Amino acid sequence: MRSFAAFLLVVLATLVAPLAIATTWVTERVDDRQEYLDTVAPLADDPAVRRVMADAAAAAAVAALQQHVPVGLPGAVDTWAQAAANEVVESREFPKIWRDANRDLHGQVIDLLEDPDADTSGSLTVDAGPVVAQVLLVLEDRGIPVGLLPTVPLQVPVVERAKVAEGGPAYRTTHSAAGWLPFAWAALVGLAVLVATGWRGRARTAGFALLGGALGAGLVMLAVEPLTDLAVDRADVGSQAMVRIMLDAVLGSLTPYARTFLLAAPVGLVLVAGSLWPRRRRDDRYDGYDGHEGYDGGHEPSREYA
Repeated sequence: MRSFAAFLLVVLATLVAPLAIATTWVTERVDDRQEYLDTVAPLADDPAVRRVMADAAAAAAVAALQQHVPVGLPGAVDTWAQAAANEVVESREFPKIWRDANRDLHGQVIDLLEDPDADTSGSLTVDAGPVVAQVLLVLEDRGIPVGLLPTVPLQVPVVERAKVAEGGPAYRTTHSAAGWLPFAWAALVGLAVLVATGWRGRARTAGFALLGGALGAGLVMLAVEPLTDLAVDRADVGSQAMVRIMLDAVLGSLTPYARTFLLAAPVGLVLVAGSLWPRRRRDDRYDGYDGHEGYDGGHEPSREYA
């Protein structure tokens, strides 16, 4: 009976493990702005990100010039603007521009997820205004009168706010569960070990619990790609490229985070193997007693009396 109870507790702990891993990842890697920025910062070197930002900045710069400088623009201004934008996104300044833009984006996302009454109209955006400003400075060197232009804002849409807000209830539930799920897993494992009988049973129970935790980590890793595909499919067609890039970076950080919990597997295997190690048998058979000559193995020697 006690062994069956320990088994049930280990099964429950195994079911809790992937939830505990995922929720703690949300609080440690997604909620934390610095962790988020460190995760997406390398995307400044991604050719797809550079292309999206450069194309949007070049188009915004040309549109502003055509609006405020309607005459006298050279025919090659489109080509010049695109070349300037490509130059800007490949410059040393772009990683800082990208990081600052994502700092604002992170704030938008968290506010939208945390507040059930947040405005869901429009899209979440990345601020590309600094890229446009740099493009115009390059064009000024070609003689374009950019001084006639006001500051040109540019917000590159990433995803509709309404679609992000749909994840608000799940996010809020996850956020609250992250505070107790790891402790629930530990309590289930501890109780299972206490219920098990004998040191072998306790070692075996702890081993299977650790293997269950590693299994949960593996399931989390397998779920990353389908979740990314699902989120991308829900985005607008025009912004799917940017969404894919961002989600690959953010959700991709879940894989190495979960991978650390796979270290429980070898420890669990050692405990299980140790609990199954054959017991040493004691040989209770004796060939005779030292110092008792004449002992025939079953009859006491006769006593002679004078």
